[in-house]
Amino acid sequence: MKLLADIEPNNVYLEVLTTGKEIKTFVLPAKNIHYWYPFNINFSYRYTEAKGFLYLVKEKSYEGKNYYNVDILKRTKALSKRDGVPFNPDVFKRNMYIIEKAKNIGLPTIIDDFTMEDVKEGFKTLSDTIVAVRDRIESRYIEKNGEPMYTQSIFSEEWDELVYSQMTEEEEEALIELGEMYCMLTVMRKLAYGKQLI
Repeated sequence: MKLLADIEPNNVYLEVLTTGKEIKTFVLPAKNIHYWYPFNINFSYRYTEAKGFLYLVKEKSYEGKNYYNVDILKRTKALSKRDGVPFNPDVFKRNMYIIEKAKNIGLPTIIDDFTMEDVKEGFKTLSDTIVAVRDRIESRYIEKNGEPMYTQSIFSEEWDELVYSQMTEEEEEALIELGEMYCMLTVMRKLAYGKQLI
């Protein structure tokens, strides 16, 4: 699934894979995109050619929570509409939760008026927050296991795996939420870019 901002700020292009393994593009309203667009990148839309509608899937490699109550294709149904915009109630509920969490740490949100500058500031605030969570986990790891012998590769993938093996469920959930905020800001950046083009 790929989201592209349109030169017209009122629309977005959504590219999805079909059940026939082709790419299909939909032009959808940019307004109230949080009604249907999942901020968790482990979920994406596909298009069923047999039934003729978009449906949400969980990526096969993702083993985390099914935040959007995604079901098998046989039990899916077409997106409803709200205010002329596609609407997925489970996506909307989770997105509103993420939006409230984002506001609590001072991020601009997709339901507010925002500029490209707001989005850039949001990315900086979010980055600082993610670093703070990671630093807390890393400090706990070092306190428990000592400094690594290979300090020159402290930022390696192996080090990250060791550090993140020490995170609590709450920290893991916080990092998932921060990842969803990152996705929201990415969508906002695309929308702000589209506005700049007119």
